This record gives sequence, C-alpha cells and structure tokens, in this order.
Amino acid sequence: MREHSVKELHDKLTRKEYQQESIEVVIKECLDSNYLNDERFAEIYWRSRARKGFGPNKITQELKFKGISSSMADKAMNQEELDFEEVVQRVYEKKFKGKKIEDFKDKAKRQNYLYQRGFGSELIRLVISN
Repeated sequence: MREHSVKELHDKLTRKEYQQESIEVVIKECLDSNYLNDERFAEIYWRSRARKGFGPNKITQELKFKGISSSMADKAMNQEELDFEEVVQRVYEKKFKGKKIEDFKDKAKRQNYLYQRGFGSELIRLVISN
C-alpha cells in the first residue's frame, strides 16, 4: 500500500468502472478523513523518487501527471531532507564509478544520462567539472 493523489484514485476507480457519483463520494470521504492528502502524497513522492536517484525536473513532471499542482510540488520539493547536490553526486558515482572523462563524446553522454534522470544543468555542472 502507498499514498495516492486524488487524481490517481479517481483514475483507478474509473478504470474499474465505478459510477462517477460513487467515486466522488468515496474521494470526498477519504479527503474528509485525511486518508487522501495531495500535500502529504507529494512530500512522500519527492523523498521516494530522490532516494531512487531521480532529479527535481523529472519528479516535478511525474507529479504534474499525477494531478499535483506546480505550487504544491515546489513546496514539497523544499523539504529539509532533500539535497539534490548529494543525490546527483551519488547517481553519477554509481553510474560512472570514478572513471575519468575521456573526450567530448563521453562528457556529452554523461551529461545526457543525468539530464534524462531529471537533473538540471546547474546540478550536472556540479559533478561534471571537466
């Protein structure tokens, strides 16, 4: 079991072909009982995805897809325990194991890998200083 966003639960119940009225009642009850909380979901999601080595750009995109507003995603990103400088360093070391950059093509390959993981150019420059 894991946290779900309101949109995720709505989509899941719709796929299971529940009636819209029933879905709305269930979601309202879950919100009222605090079983469903998009803010809590966003914070947990940020921590989980950062631990798995994904960067802020990718996580923000995923949260938007899950129905979380940009402002709520930004607020969740600013948790104290999230240090993306440490995350990008860990991801880079795990992938490239301290090997020196050989040439421009190798550098571009490394930058592209980190970019696809969701890290921005500032964070990528921190680990690739060559």
